[in-house]
Amino acid sequence: MKRILNLGWIALLAPLIAYGAIAPRTVLLETFTNVSCTGCAPANLITGQYIDATSRDRVVNVQYHVNWPHPADPYYLADPVDITGRTMYYTIGNAPDLITDGANTPAPGIYAALADAVETRCNDVATVRMDATLQIVGLDAVIDVNLDAVGPVAAGDPRLRVALVEEYDEIIPAPGSNGETEFHWTVRRMLPDHDGTAVTLSEGDTPSFQFTTTLDPAWADSDLHAVAWLQDDATREILQSTTTAPPAAYAAAFYAERFGAVMAPGLIGRLDSWIENTGTQPDTYDFVMTAALPASWSVSACAGTLCYPPWITTFSVTLLPGESILIAIDVIPDTMAEGGTINMTATSQGDPGLMLSRDFAALAPGSDVLFVDADGGYPYETYFTDALTAAGATHQTWDRAALGHLTAADLAGFGAVVWNADLITPALTEDDRTALTGYLAVQGDLLLSGQDIAFDLDDAASPNSTPGTREWYEHSTGSSFGADDSHDTSLTGVAGDPIGNGLLFNIAGGSGANNQGYPDVLTPAANARTVLEYAPGQPAAVRYLLNGAHVVTLGFGFEGIDTAAHRSSFLTAVLAWFAIDTPSSVDDLPGAARIIGTPSAHPNPFNPSTTLSFTVSGAGSVPVTVDVFDLSGRLVRRLLDASVPAGDHTARWDGRDDDGSSVPSGVYLARVRAGDDLLAAKLLLAK
Repeated sequence: MKRILNLGWIALLAPLIAYGAIAPRTVLLETFTNVSCTGCAPANLITGQYIDATSRDRVVNVQYHVNWPHPADPYYLADPVDITGRTMYYTIGNAPDLITDGANTPAPGIYAALADAVETRCNDVATVRMDATLQIVGLDAVIDVNLDAVGPVAAGDPRLRVALVEEYDEIIPAPGSNGETEFHWTVRRMLPDHDGTAVTLSEGDTPSFQFTTTLDPAWADSDLHAVAWLQDDATREILQSTTTAPPAAYAAAFYAERFGAVMAPGLIGRLDSWIENTGTQPDTYDFVMTAALPASWSVSACAGTLCYPPWITTFSVTLLPGESILIAIDVIPDTMAEGGTINMTATSQGDPGLMLSRDFAALAPGSDVLFVDADGGYPYETYFTDALTAAGATHQTWDRAALGHLTAADLAGFGAVVWNADLITPALTEDDRTALTGYLAVQGDLLLSGQDIAFDLDDAASPNSTPGTREWYEHSTGSSFGADDSHDTSLTGVAGDPIGNGLLFNIAGGSGANNQGYPDVLTPAANARTVLEYAPGQPAAVRYLLNGAHVVTLGFGFEGIDTAAHRSSFLTAVLAWFAIDTPSSVDDLPGAARIIGTPSAHPNPFNPSTTLSFTVSGAGSVPVTVDVFDLSGRLVRRLLDASVPAGDHTARWDGRDDDGSSVPSGVYLARVRAGDDLLAAKLLLAK
C-alpha cells in the first residue's frame, strides 16, 4: 500500500532537505530460510515478487540459510560461521523469518505486511549516504564502499557489514524437502566477517573502505553483487544500506595467476591468462598482441586450443555470458640474461569503449642477480637497481605486484636474489616462502631487505605470524625478531666482518627514501653473525650460511640508506660475500674455479635421459658437483662429485633418483658447482 505524507510532516522535513541533512533510505531485508523449511518456499516467493516490483535503490534483500530443519543445507554448509553469527545476532529461532532494517517484521510471506514495513521505514529520516562498487579482478572480488554523513549520526556502536551475494543459483534436483530449486540473494560470504568493521562517523565525514575476497569457481560472476549496510550494534538499527549495480550488458575480466615467467632458452615458455565475459550479452573480443622482446626470440598466441603461427598479432574470440577461454602466450627465448614485455589488448565489439589491456613479462635467466620488487608498488626500486649497476652486477627485475608470485625454478637460474619486502604486509606470502625455500635448498644466495619483516613473520603479536611463519623465518634467515623499533637510525658495521667491516651510514636523511619508521632489531642464531648494528648489542643485519646458501637479512629497508655511495658499498660487500664460504676460499686466490657460460642439456625436454654439458676453468684440478633437485628443493640425484681438469664436461641423467627409482614427469633443476661458482639449468622430463 502507498503511504501518504501529510503537509505538516512535509513542512517539518523541509528545513532538513534544504540543508542536505537527509538521504534517501534504502531498506535492507534479511531473510532466514532453509531448503527443507515448509513455509520458506512460499515466503521466499512473496519476497521475490516484492523485490521485483520495487527499485534496487529502495529495498535490497539478503538471504541466510540456517541449519534447521535440514542441517545439511548446502548454502549453510558453504559459510556456517557467518550465517550462525547473524542468526545468533538476532536470536533467530525459527524459519522463515524476516528482519527489516534490524527490526522484526511480523508475518513473513505476507505481501501487504512486507510492503507496509518497507514503506514505513522509507519515511524515516536517514543521515548517511552510501554507495558501493564491485569489481571482479582475476579470481578476486574487490568491493569499495563509500559513506557520507550528511547529518548527525546517532551515537552508539556503528559497524559496516558487507555481504557478497549470489542473485541467482539453481540446484536440480531440489536439495531439500520443500521443492525449491531456484535460490535468490544468497549470502555467499561476509567481509571481513559477520561482525563487520567498526566505524567512527560524525557529520561531514566521508570515509571509504575496500574489501577483497577470492571467489569460489562455482559461483557465476555475472550473478554476484555486493550488499553493504551500516548498523548500530547498540540498537541493531540499520542506519543505511546499499547494493552494487546489476551486471552490465557488456563487461569482461582479463586475469592470470601470473603475468610473468622466467623461461629457459631454447624451450617454449608459456604465459597463461583468461578472458571471461562477465556481461549479460554474448560478445566478441578483438585481440592485438605487441611485444618488446629480443629480435631473435619467438612469440605466438593461443586462444583455447587454437594456436596461431609466430608473430600473428591479431585474432578474435566470441564468448557467451559467463564463458571464459584460455589466452596463452608462447615464448621461445634463445639467449640468456635478457627479457622483455608483451602487451595483450582486447576490445569488445559489443561496446568498443570496453578495452582490457595487460602487460606480460618474459625473462631468460643468467644474470648475476634477480631483483624482486615485492614492496607492493612503492617507488623504491631504483635504489636497488642503481646500486646493483654501481656494484657491477648484471641484474633483472621482477615486479611482484604486477607479475605475480615466483617459483623456486624461476629463482634457480640466478646467482643471487635481492628481495625487497619493505612496507608490505604480509611481508612474504606462502608462495614467496615456498619459492625461497626451494631456492635456498639448491644453495642460492639471498639478500632479504625490509623493515618489519621480522616483526610480521616472527613476532607472535603480529596478525600474520603463525608457528609456521616463525619456523620458516628463523630457519631460513638464521635470526629471530628482537624488537619492533630500534629508535636509532645510525648503523655501524661490525669490525672484522667480511661485509660490515668499515661501514658507517644512516637510514634517515640524505638521498635515501626516508621511509624507515620501524626498523627491526634482529637476534642472530648461534651459527649466524651480526653484520651491522644500530647501537652496540642491537643487530640491524645478520649473515648466515644455510647448507651452502648465503643469506643476508636486514632489519631495515635497503632503500633507506642515506647516500648512493653507501648503498653501493654495502651491496658490493654483500655480493662479494656471496662468493665466499670461508676466509680461505679459493675465490681469494688466482685461478679460482669458475663455470664458463651456462650449463645446457640435450635433449630438453627429454625421455628417458638427457646429457648436461658445462665448461669449467681453474688452475689444476677443479672440484665439481652436479646435482638434480625437484622444485621443492629436495635433492633427487647427485650426478657428479669429483675433481676434474679445466675444460668441457658432461653429466648424464637417466630420470632416476639416488635409489634408482624412476621420477615423475615435471621440471627439475640441475645445479653445477665448480669451487664456489654455481649455475643452474632447468630440465623438463616429459613421459
